[in-house]
Amino acid sequence: MIWQAYQGKFIDRKLREQASNRLFEKNGLGVDLDYGIYARHLPDSAKGIGWYINIADRTHAHAVYTKDFFDIAMFGNAMFAGETANLSDLWLTFITYKQFEAGILKPIETSDGKWHIGLGVSFLAGNRNLNFLVSKGELYTDPNGEYLEGVIQGSIETASLNSTQYIDNTGLGMSGALSVAFDADRFGIRLDATDLGFIRWSQNLTSTELDSTFRFEGIDVNLIGGDGFANINLDTVVDGLVRKREPEAYSTVTPGRIRLEAYYKLKKKDVHIYAGIQYRIANGYVPYGYVGTRAPLPKGFYIDGRFAYGGYGSWNLGLEIRKRFAKVFEVRLGTNNLEGYVLPMFGTSQSAYISLAGYF
Repeated sequence: MIWQAYQGKFIDRKLREQASNRLFEKNGLGVDLDYGIYARHLPDSAKGIGWYINIADRTHAHAVYTKDFFDIAMFGNAMFAGETANLSDLWLTFITYKQFEAGILKPIETSDGKWHIGLGVSFLAGNRNLNFLVSKGELYTDPNGEYLEGVIQGSIETASLNSTQYIDNTGLGMSGALSVAFDADRFGIRLDATDLGFIRWSQNLTSTELDSTFRFEGIDVNLIGGDGFANINLDTVVDGLVRKREPEAYSTVTPGRIRLEAYYKLKKKDVHIYAGIQYRIANGYVPYGYVGTRAPLPKGFYIDGRFAYGGYGSWNLGLEIRKRFAKVFEVRLGTNNLEGYVLPMFGTSQSAYISLAGYF
């Protein structure tokens, strides 16, 4: 459904109903769109120090919302006649930024195996941001449709939200990265912490406070001898619900990741079995646990398949196919959410990625 909305296509009622039937009382939502260029140089021996650079453009959104909020947004309030819809604890964050990262890589050999240590620092240029919070929200619909009654408390903060400039810079920040790995003959373990930081927004800001108890009984329209609907001022409909505040600079935490993974190498033909767990600094994200296997295929192809549970959805299927050409060029195609394509009636996520790599 989100993909349909992103493409600007009509979302029919059947699709909206399917999405609603999968929701719980409280739900999480996450969207990522990333692309960039990454280069790495490894030292020739354990005595040297390697380096890497990374330039990326990142767009991210995450949210926590109730099923009642989704149903009102998709179907209106008629289904809640005589009832109070729960709209509380709504969190929505949207952020776009450029990342310029540099780091060092250090291998350390021991009698038992080899350690790999990496440290990175990023400069972040913020582009757009939205923080929307409804700490308390209720909406009662009269059984006869005579009035709506409710309460809303929360806040909205934005930075250049309507900007369409690719290089528009309204915030500055920093983030750090750490990687520690150990590889033995048949066993390995790795800890990664990436994009842990913040952005301080200071330009093109708006700030709005939501704090009101309201009762809405409709709009009087004079259809005889008047201007009809033309004289309706929509600002009066929400008058008293919101109050503009003098905006002040604020900070947003970047949606970094912390991941721990271990693998075991089988004796035959470089087959690996691995398992791990990942946490992401984002509202609505559930710790993501996974198990999988990597194995070679004929003609130089390699396959990676995994099963996972958590993240922004429930269960997930991952699949990656890669091929290296003449040891100098590699192509990877994959998805972390295959279930959204092959089992759309049961899956809750979709994703896809492509990686092109050169070695010299």
